[in-house]
Amino acid sequence: MIRNSKKEPTMKDIALIAGVSQATVSYVLNNSKDISEKVKNRVLGVSEELGYIPNAVARNLKKRRTNIIGIVVPDVMNSYYNEIIKHTEKITRERGYFIFTCHTMHDPDIENWYVISLIQQKVEGVIICYGLTNRECYKKLFKHNVPFVDIDDETDEDEGGVASILVNNIKGSFLAVQHFVSLGIRDICYCSEPLYNNALKDRYEGYLRAMKEFGLTVDNDMIHIASKENDYEKINLGYMATKEILSKSKPGGIFAATDQIAFGVIKRLRELKINIPEEIAVIGYDNVPFSSVISPSLTTLNQPIKTMSVQGADTLFKIINRDKNIKNRTILEPDLVIRESAPYA
Repeated sequence: MIRNSKKEPTMKDIALIAGVSQATVSYVLNNSKDISEKVKNRVLGVSEELGYIPNAVARNLKKRRTNIIGIVVPDVMNSYYNEIIKHTEKITRERGYFIFTCHTMHDPDIENWYVISLIQQKVEGVIICYGLTNRECYKKLFKHNVPFVDIDDETDEDEGGVASILVNNIKGSFLAVQHFVSLGIRDICYCSEPLYNNALKDRYEGYLRAMKEFGLTVDNDMIHIASKENDYEKINLGYMATKEILSKSKPGGIFAATDQIAFGVIKRLRELKINIPEEIAVIGYDNVPFSSVISPSLTTLNQPIKTMSVQGADTLFKIINRDKNIKNRTILEPDLVIRESAPYA
């Protein structure tokens, strides 16, 4: 096996060439002590010429810091979670932290494996972007003093809950049903993935409440909630669910609990030559970027994803820095984005 025999430059090498002590090199590179501009420029110049790259592992061990933030999502292929990761990564990078992304697929064993890994890696905090199926994971983070923030879910005191960034999902579903009613649609089907977490439960609860408030009949044939045993792929879930729904009835509107499910619904309806929205209107939830370019473009509930991400990251850094000015529960409001799949009458 051929190895690169060239020795990596060290702070000792820099010190010898720059004519300063190794401690001075360390002070300059870590910006931990006032050093004259002349000496600083000489050290930095030699460092750059040698191509010196500090050993982050050794430096962090010395400081007892890792500068790593864990972010837990159920599905990295879902553009909703991609958006959260994108905004969170930008914020953490600007503060000198790295992101460790955990993709769990709602599997409680995978959730547990990742949480243990995050604890072992001595991450400085964790942002959990959905309600974990394995609730014991929260207790493990709390027991090992790993700060965490929930996005779109919340934990109780026993689970170590500190701070949550929530969206008013009950209101979101109400807005969807209200819009269907404004279009003269009263037979509204609800289509959802398994009710894994509080956000999904609230969306379903909001649908039921709104149906009742508007005096609409809730028909079990018009409710399709996938079982946990089914393949967890949301677009396919919506595609297959639409076939089952239409085998029992033909609703005037289909309310999908996520945009991904709505994409599957639209795909099936188009294949069946069912006109959207003239025959069946469709509303999704999340307002992911693709929802505006699919044909027909999707009417959907907009979640303030960037605000959720920014507040989640900011709150976590406050906890890490032991800032006492932390809001335990932040509730953000969704709004309805009207597009072609359910336009104004």
